[in-house]
Amino acid sequence: MPVAWTHVGRFWTNGEPFLALDETLLPEWRGMSGQAYEALVPRLDYELTGVPVGSGTAAIVLTDPEIGDEGWLEVFRADDGSVAVVQANADDYRGTLELALRFPVTGDQAGDPVAVPSGRLAFISAALDGTGDDGALLMPESPGPTPHTDDLDDDVLDPGSPLLVVPPGTFGLSVLWRTELAEDAAFARWLFTRTDR
Repeated sequence: MPVAWTHVGRFWTNGEPFLALDETLLPEWRGMSGQAYEALVPRLDYELTGVPVGSGTAAIVLTDPEIGDEGWLEVFRADDGSVAVVQANADDYRGTLELALRFPVTGDQAGDPVAVPSGRLAFISAALDGTGDDGALLMPESPGPTPHTDDLDDDVLDPGSPLLVVPPGTFGLSVLWRTELAEDAAFARWLFTRTDR
């Protein structure tokens, strides 16, 4: 039976990578005030899918510049507990997101596992701190329809980053880099799947 996906949030990137990590690790990430982001940048490539943060690991959502230097990263939750992040560039934005969620995982690159013992999975810009004055603005998930456009609402100064409530446990990460569906439609996908059910 096909997995059903629900859009639960989105976050804006200016090209910087994002981290997916357990909420309890947020105080340990000092991307801005501790120069952790500057230290991370020289190491970034398609093979690096995780980075140590405190006593745990954060997954890296490394945006694909071939899809766009800036734009939305869309977050979805499946009825089986999986979480997906999709970056897309297409005239039919909504249709491309929906195809990306159904696209086979056979070509995915396996990534580092992410433990979420607190049951709260946060997505933050790696260029920011996890908490404090330079910290990311975390927003609770907001289930709703799949977006039909990738336009940025000029009225939103900081759309924030999603904080998802998930069953405590470990998620395996798989990444599907730039995949072209048509001449005017491409996407990348980061899929987080429970490994300890």
